[in-house]
Amino acid sequence: MTKDRIVLLDSLRGLGVLGILLCNAPDFATPPQLAESAKLWPHGTGVATLTVWVVTQWLFQRKFVTLFAMLFGVSIFLVGGERSDAERGAILRRRLLWMVAFGLLHGFVIWYGDVLLSYALAGFAVMLARSWPARKLIRTGLAIWIVISLLALVGLSLAAFAPKDGQQALETAQALAKAKAAEVEYGGSFLQSLIQNAKDRLAFLSGEPLIFVMTSALMLIGLGVFKAGVLTGEASDRVYRRLLVWGVLASALIGGLFVAQAMMGLPRGLGMVAVGIQWILAPPTTLAYVSLMVFAARSKAWSVVPRVLAPVGQMAFTNYLAQSLIMTAIFYGGRGLGLHGQVDRPGLAAITVAIWIVQILWSRWWLARFEMGPLEWVWRRLYRGPAPIRRPRLAPVAP
Repeated sequence: MTKDRIVLLDSLRGLGVLGILLCNAPDFATPPQLAESAKLWPHGTGVATLTVWVVTQWLFQRKFVTLFAMLFGVSIFLVGGERSDAERGAILRRRLLWMVAFGLLHGFVIWYGDVLLSYALAGFAVMLARSWPARKLIRTGLAIWIVISLLALVGLSLAAFAPKDGQQALETAQALAKAKAAEVEYGGSFLQSLIQNAKDRLAFLSGEPLIFVMTSALMLIGLGVFKAGVLTGEASDRVYRRLLVWGVLASALIGGLFVAQAMMGLPRGLGMVAVGIQWILAPPTTLAYVSLMVFAARSKAWSVVPRVLAPVGQMAFTNYLAQSLIMTAIFYGGRGLGLHGQVDRPGLAAITVAIWIVQILWSRWWLARFEMGPLEWVWRRLYRGPAPIRRPRLAPVAP
């Protein structure tokens, strides 16, 4: 694999880790019952607020966590390099076990929305399929994804349009009361926010079996399209144009649903259907972003985009956890500013953009001096042993 193709993978990781932050920002700033909801959002439904919500749901939500999962599936194949299959398997198991530890620490101590644990658990399953050919990986992953997504869509539709007889109002009142209580805890002392975060993490773990299956499917798809050359820039222009067209059509449908929802006063039924379709169409919309990145890398005018994002992706583990530390310092009580529940969506978007800029500059600065990110180095030492981190200094040229 050429250096350019490695840069492309790093660029996609960088895009993924930055894009995820905009989707996660409301979960840091408000209780989980309110984060993705437009109707229950505590700061109302003004034009600016709804615009940020629609743009996030349309262009960001599900796409970048999907991209991140696909790329993690690629890492399952690449870890171990040229070693024997037995040696690679041993290294990979140690790597995933340490990721389980990082995920548990991140989820219970820092932020309840951790994905590292889900990726690690799915990785143990996907590693058994890492030798499969591209076509089998893609077909298997897509079959699992489509079946589970359709079942979820049917369930959401039935729940959305079933007669409620006052039940909906009761459920809304209970959700708001629970969110209000959680907001008090998140805005309290360090211990209060820590305990509430752990409670919400435990609640999220009840959905881990479904997340495990869906994440495994995305990893299979990601590894499959990698072996097919799509994630390395080796596929033809025709392939990328097709992926872009399908992705744009899928994105137009998703955007139309969320715009209609906003214009119609946020009806619950349409909202649940929109979320279900958003899930189903996550792979094609994600691969459209991949195609755009490939075209950017091949263009003189736009090649700066993947070059800027590559250092962020090379330090994706560090940057992902740093985002959690920064955001919880801003919003959780006892850790910094304690602004939980006080910032509207436009403000969250501004904070997100500021962190994007910081992480782009910081990643470039760090990698000019070091071989890998600080947490990547720690992780590598844990599963593979000592590794140099400082870049060797070039010897001065004699006059």
